[in-house]
Amino acid sequence: MFKSLQKKWKVSASQLVLILCTFATTGTLTAYISRSITEWLNLDPKNDWELRLVLRLIVLIFGYQVIILIVSFFFGQFKFFWNYEKKILRRMKFMPPASANIAIFASGKGGNAEKIIQYFEYHRYIHIKLVVCNKAGAGVLDIAANNGIPTLMLEKNSFYETEKYVQEFVNQNITHIVLAGFLWKIPENMVKTFSGRIINIHPALLPNYGGKGMYGENVHKSVLKAGDTESGITIHLVDEEYDHGKTFFQARIPVTSSDTPNSLAEKIHALEHQHFPPQIEKWINQQ
Repeated sequence: MFKSLQKKWKVSASQLVLILCTFATTGTLTAYISRSITEWLNLDPKNDWELRLVLRLIVLIFGYQVIILIVSFFFGQFKFFWNYEKKILRRMKFMPPASANIAIFASGKGGNAEKIIQYFEYHRYIHIKLVVCNKAGAGVLDIAANNGIPTLMLEKNSFYETEKYVQEFVNQNITHIVLAGFLWKIPENMVKTFSGRIINIHPALLPNYGGKGMYGENVHKSVLKAGDTESGITIHLVDEEYDHGKTFFQARIPVTSSDTPNSLAEKIHALEHQHFPPQIEKWINQQ
C-alpha cells in the first residue's frame, strides 16, 4: 500500500512518512477541536444533539481543510497539501481550473489535431500551444499554420538519445501532451517528466490490436480478418510501452459483413472526432 501511495503521489519514502504524519495529526487535532467547541458552548448531548452534529460536521468538513494546511507547514509539506487542497477546491468549483498548455504530437494529415484545435480555440483555460511532428510535409503542419500555432519538427536521434525536447517543452511551459496519430514511441525520459500528463488515442478496443506496427489500416485489416463484430477507439494514458497505459475512455461501433478497411476507418475517424476533444477536456479537469 505504501509503495502504491508513493508512486501515486510521486514522493520519496521519507516524504510519504511526513505526509501520513500530517494526515494523522490533522485527524486527531480536528476531532479534539470539534469536541472542545461543543463542550465550550455547553451543549447538552441529549437536547442539543442536532446542533452538536452540525457544528462537528462544519469543523470536520471545512475546518479540516484549514487545519491540514497549518499542520503541513510544521511537517514541511505545505506545498504538497496546498496542491492537494487546490484540486479539491477546483472540483467543488470554488477555484478556477488551472491553465493547461497542450502540445499535440501528430505524424500525418492531422484530422484529429484539427478537431482538437477547433474545440479549444476559445477555451478559458486549455490552450493548444504547439504542434509537434516527425514527418516533413505532413498535413498537420498546414493545419497548424492555418491556425497560427507554432510547430516543432523532431529529429529522431535527439528525440531518443537526449533531453533536448523534454527541456524545450518545459521551457515553453507545456503542461500536457496529446498524441493524435503520432507513430513514434514516446521515450522514457519524456514519459517520466510528463507522468500522467500524456494521452493517446488508438483506433481499436485495447488491449486488442495494440503494440508496435498496429496503427491505421493495419488495425482495421486485423479486426476484419479476425471476424470481430465490433471495433472502436481507446483513449489511454501513455507509459513506457506501446498502447499499454491506463484506459481513460472507450467507444464502440458495430462491424458488419460489408465493411472494408476503408469503411471501417471512416467509422473510427467519426468516433475519434466526436469523442477525443471532450475527453481531453475531461482528463485535464480531473487532474
